[in-house]
Amino acid sequence: MDDLVEKALARWPNVPAIAGWLKLNQQGDWLLTGPVPEGLTISHPRILNFMARNYGCEPDGRYYFQNGPQKAYVHLAYTPWVYRIHPLESGELMLSTHTGLLDWPKAMYQDEQGRVLIQGEQGIGLLHSSDMELLAAGLQEKDTQLSHHAVWAIPEVDPDTLIATRTRLRKGKSTPTGRRECVFEMQGIQSSQVAARFNFEPNPEINKPESIQ
Repeated sequence: MDDLVEKALARWPNVPAIAGWLKLNQQGDWLLTGPVPEGLTISHPRILNFMARNYGCEPDGRYYFQNGPQKAYVHLAYTPWVYRIHPLESGELMLSTHTGLLDWPKAMYQDEQGRVLIQGEQGIGLLHSSDMELLAAGLQEKDTQLSHHAVWAIPEVDPDTLIATRTRLRKGKSTPTGRRECVFEMQGIQSSQVAARFNFEPNPEINKPESIQ
């Protein structure tokens, strides 16, 4: 969270939260859904980077954007993260969230519609549809079981010197660098079970939800 946001929270600690204004779609775009033109996409790089740095989650699984002293809960079209794959010149793959955080993959899933989900250190996320071809290059099939083979990396150098994106790529404070050769079985999952299995609330309200269904 930005220092300015933390200072604003300290100065105005009781600003009411809002819901129903902001949506994260399956391509990792932020959409305004309140009393503005329906589905207006936020595209200004400065605003996108501010939102990326101030995106968080409550213990009950509600994701939000901390806009200064006010919390805006985010409606999730599918998952709380959307992952992108970046091929590096050295041949490895680099993974990032829609907010620009570099991440390490931990598991992979495919739902009944063929969409690929990646479980990273940040959490569960949908793979951006534009990166399916990159993922497919590492798929192997044995006895009808699909698995993904690749070498993943998070370089020591500033990732922005390697890859230009509209949302600035950055390492988390505790994210280790290096390279890892990984093999992940492509596990099946039903899209209706994703929220409950990974403990997030796709349709948050101002009041705390009793449970995730």
